[in-house]
Amino acid sequence: MRDVLIGIGFVIAGVVTIFIAQQFPTLPSLQFGPSLFPSIVGGGFCIGGVVLMLSGMWQRHRGADQMMQGELQGAELATTELETNAFETSALNATESEGSEHPSGKKSWVMVLPPLMIVFYVLASPYIGALFAMMIIMFSLMMLRKTALYVAVAASVGVSLAIYFIFSHYLLVPLPQGVLLGGSLPWTL
Repeated sequence: MRDVLIGIGFVIAGVVTIFIAQQFPTLPSLQFGPSLFPSIVGGGFCIGGVVLMLSGMWQRHRGADQMMQGELQGAELATTELETNAFETSALNATESEGSEHPSGKKSWVMVLPPLMIVFYVLASPYIGALFAMMIIMFSLMMLRKTALYVAVAASVGVSLAIYFIFSHYLLVPLPQGVLLGGSLPWTL
């Protein structure tokens, strides 16, 4: 049931994102406006939410079928006077279904962390700059995935620099510089 509710939340977030993105102004000289990327992200949220809802419903349906099958097997064994084996089988089935339906706390934390990182970027980038915010986010996510420290540092610095320069210099997206270094990074012109 939890997956269904989370999927509904993602669909709602996607619809809201697309709706807000359509309010962005369009520029007559550009073929694609500023609403394109947020609309793609919102569409991805909608698709992912629907997939998550369907997956949750499928698992719930499959779990109900397994429970019915287990109850029927338990009744048959009870009629053949193997009550102890039936009890052990139903206990085993119950623990297996409980383990598959209730994710551990770590899995729940992993699901919540990326949206929290987006909120961190929105709140922190005006102060520390987009580049440093991206570095912190990428490093944190890599350490969560138990990446080696030197790989996490090198990848977060390298990829963040590449993303920053592509977006700020080639795509001309105005990224926040932050007040950490006086409003401008020394290598930007």
